Amino acid sequence: MSGDQTTERARVLRSIPILAGLIGAVLLAGGVVLALYSQFVAAPIPVPFNGDFSETTDFPFRLVVGALVVAGAAALTGAVVLVLGRRGDERATSVGAGGVLAILFVLGGGLWFAVAADIPSTYQRLTSDFVVTPRASSAIAALALAISGALLIFVFVVKPTGPVPRWWALTAALVIGVIPVLGAAGFAVRFGDDSVSSDHVTAEAAPEIAAPAVLGPEKFRLQIPADPDLGHRILVARSGVVVATPAGLTQYDGATGTERWRYLRRDISTDSVWNRLEDTTYLRAEDVVLTKWRNIGWMAFDAATGELLWTGGDFASDPRSTTGGHLLATVSSTTGQVTRYDARTGREMWRTAGEPAECTAGAPQIATTMTAIYRVARCGDGEAATVVVTAFDPVSGEVRDTRSFPTPGAVRAMNAGVRVFDSGFVWVQCHQEGAVDTAIFLPPNQPLSSVIVDSGHKYSDVEEADSTAALVSSDNSDPRAGLGDRWEVLSAVGEGSWTELEMTTPAIGAMYVEDRAELLTDRVVVLTLDDEFKLRSWDRSTGREGPAVPVAIGPDGNPRVATTSGSLIVIASDRNGRGSEIIGFG
Repeated sequence: MSGDQTTERARVLRSIPILAGLIGAVLLAGGVVLALYSQFVAAPIPVPFNGDFSETTDFPFRLVVGALVVAGAAALTGAVVLVLGRRGDERATSVGAGGVLAILFVLGGGLWFAVAADIPSTYQRLTSDFVVTPRASSAIAALALAISGALLIFVFVVKPTGPVPRWWALTAALVIGVIPVLGAAGFAVRFGDDSVSSDHVTAEAAPEIAAPAVLGPEKFRLQIPADPDLGHRILVARSGVVVATPAGLTQYDGATGTERWRYLRRDISTDSVWNRLEDTTYLRAEDVVLTKWRNIGWMAFDAATGELLWTGGDFASDPRSTTGGHLLATVSSTTGQVTRYDARTGREMWRTAGEPAECTAGAPQIATTMTAIYRVARCGDGEAATVVVTAFDPVSGEVRDTRSFPTPGAVRAMNAGVRVFDSGFVWVQCHQEGAVDTAIFLPPNQPLSSVIVDSGHKYSDVEEADSTAALVSSDNSDPRAGLGDRWEVLSAVGEGSWTELEMTTPAIGAMYVEDRAELLTDRVVVLTLDDEFKLRSWDRSTGREGPAVPVAIGPDGNPRVATTSGSLIVIASDRNGRGSEIIGFG
């Protein structure tokens, strides 16, 4: 070995502490970046901690703080030694000794903090009971990089006076430092990826097909199995039906009954992450399925494609009750203040002022449609009682119109009933003493001046409504007695006209379902039960009855009728929760 090689080798060996310090500086920088990512960029664990998890409330944040403190102290110590500890005088010697003590303190504190944080068990509890996000994994990776970097800075602080390494050695040290940083980032991404916990299949958007104009034959029958202990729920969307279970959502095409998209979580249990069925809803105006998950929070999906639109958002922090209808909004039960959210982003759009004090004795009712948002409030008492309907623009929140409807003798203990139909038709019913109630019919996209008010029907109920008409049943003193004495189609065009349906063969059996009727373009279709279930139909312009179509439903079936893309469907849910059957008619 030549003298030059020996000298170069000795130079490299003497410069190892500086190279170690450089690698440590890269690790510290990577730790700081991951810590900041965890705190400000990574999705948070989107539910509040409570109960048994109170001690882990700020677990990721504490790791971030620990990583930043270790990295900052180590970097400061290394910088001071680099500037003052390489001079070769007595002052440099004292600086070096102080740096060794400082870095040992930093290392000891960092290691103690990591042990005290009980990272393995706490992380395991979080990931088993809560949805996985990169926040905790990136905080752990940041702390690991900070401690590792501080250890290498210690190597430099112990012997800071070596020669400056060659450029190639510096380059190699940078590369060596970057490799574990990239590995730590990969760890954070991999163990923070929640997609591995779910089976998420999306679909391409497809054009909506109009519902049939007349009642056609059966064209598909879809079996939906279910666990009686877990339950399920079926929502009718514009493009098909969405089946919600504690495991997630599955959407079936309305025209064919074939599966289009799904979002199902694996290995669900009632102790960890699962879908709350009672909070799952469909918002028709923006074609969004909104779900609420235990230990996740709110999640919104595009109903046509299954794309996950958002989690959390402004809406997640609103504790008030959601309104019924087609848009995402909440209402204050005390003041009547309405807050509107964009269902496709979860962001707040606007909020209104509350109702006057004289109109807040009962909880205001809100109906949201594609073209307007209505607030219905009862005002006054006795003969001076009124129902005040206020129409808001759904985009801007501005008041379009307000109208007061006299309701003398209104039952003080009962709020006005409000129902929104899929077409956007709104029915308001004010209960009065006796059998006759005041019904207010609000056709979609019409000013309040054109609404129809009816007080001439006893025990009236609106069974279904489209954009131009409503199907009204009345004169039925016993709500369980089948079809009732009179069924009429109320045309909401102009001043309103009534067409009574001919009951050539009255229904005999009891009907316990609410959603038993549909208005097709040319026909009225009603599901009845005599000796068997039948779909009976009438010409909606003349009221004449046409042929009936038998529907084979099991003895425990609890059916309802709806329309979706390309089909009229009968949804028969087993009364014992064992599953459902969806039957499509063309």
